[in-house]
Amino acid sequence: MSDRILFALAVVVSLCFGYGHCWEQDLMLNVNVRDDYLVVGALGWFPIPSVYYKVLDYPYAHRYAAIEKDFEEDPGRLLWAVYYPFPRYMYSALVATPDSVYVDGKGDFLSMEGEGDLGMIPPKDLKLPAEGDSLATLSPNSMRRIWRGDAAIAPLSAFDVIVSTLIRVREAYADRWDVDRIYLYIDGSFFRQNKFHELHPLIIALKEIGFKYVWVYVDEPDEAFRISAMEWAHQEIYRLSGLERPKTNPSDDLRRVETHPGIMEETVREEISKKIVDKLYMELASKLKDYKAKTSGWVKFLGANDIKVRGSRSAKDVLEIMDQREPGLRHVYNKFLKKKPGFEGRVVLRLEIAPSGEVVRTAVAYSSTGYEEFDNAVRDYVGQMTFGEVESGNAKVTIPLTFGFSIL
Repeated sequence: MSDRILFALAVVVSLCFGYGHCWEQDLMLNVNVRDDYLVVGALGWFPIPSVYYKVLDYPYAHRYAAIEKDFEEDPGRLLWAVYYPFPRYMYSALVATPDSVYVDGKGDFLSMEGEGDLGMIPPKDLKLPAEGDSLATLSPNSMRRIWRGDAAIAPLSAFDVIVSTLIRVREAYADRWDVDRIYLYIDGSFFRQNKFHELHPLIIALKEIGFKYVWVYVDEPDEAFRISAMEWAHQEIYRLSGLERPKTNPSDDLRRVETHPGIMEETVREEISKKIVDKLYMELASKLKDYKAKTSGWVKFLGANDIKVRGSRSAKDVLEIMDQREPGLRHVYNKFLKKKPGFEGRVVLRLEIAPSGEVVRTAVAYSSTGYEEFDNAVRDYVGQMTFGEVESGNAKVTIPLTFGFSIL
């Protein structure tokens, strides 16, 4: 047995010296392109948020404009940023060069949510840089002075957000052997609906920021169509950008590349087996006259990263108060469980909190419980909470709450 182990070890060592990169995990940089969001992945999984987008019609092109969402079902609000003036920001919709959008000294976009319904109106507080100010773009060594007419406000391109993320990841992992190759995981609808050309700005940008190879995988159940679409996509990408297909195919793990599931999805996965058993017990209880099923409700909060706060408060502080008041929320839920046994779901609340800690406005932004009376009771209970004091400024907060029950 020891001889076999030594032989296997010798094979591994020889392969490592032969290929030179097996001592470290492949970077496997990829972009997942879906019909409503894009997301960057790396190292098999990467905790990078999805970039949701809305397609805007421009005279000669579609612009994939980034939108800010507080939760999955939120329709979102358009983000606006500072770009080169027309026609350069129009050009970015066609080409998406790293030199088309301004960033601050940290590399962050000069951007804000829009005003009005869905954020379609440019925000008044997003100001153009003053003449003589120095700004950079995503391109290296691009700091420059801004003169009159050198800037304009336009919808932030989702492609620019992805390009910015890719630049940062490549800088952080510049020593990886596969840092110059990227994998595109594209929804089949882009080919069935002849929308692949709308991704051209992203593809050209990949070339400009230093990639040399690209591999495309098409998410499509029809095997013949999938293979045909992949072959055509590689030819089109090479024609547009000169990016070549790697000589070796990537791991099949790329087929599983998805945005990291939210905490809500993980909660569902944790509870799903238990819920199946609970429902079986409930069905059995309804058939047995001499048996009464007793249930106990529970409330789960998402992490601080999933509580959205705009203003002078921190999500961590808001979560701390919510944790303290969890027994009261559980009491509200159990009271309504007696009225309507078996209901459960998620309630997303929007609050406005004054500097004193008083909640001055509450609303139910989303609910899956199907029980409006309960949703309003949760809203009213949270509306009576008092949060800590801050120096100044109202804070707008979005809080997702998950309600479920267990059989005792």
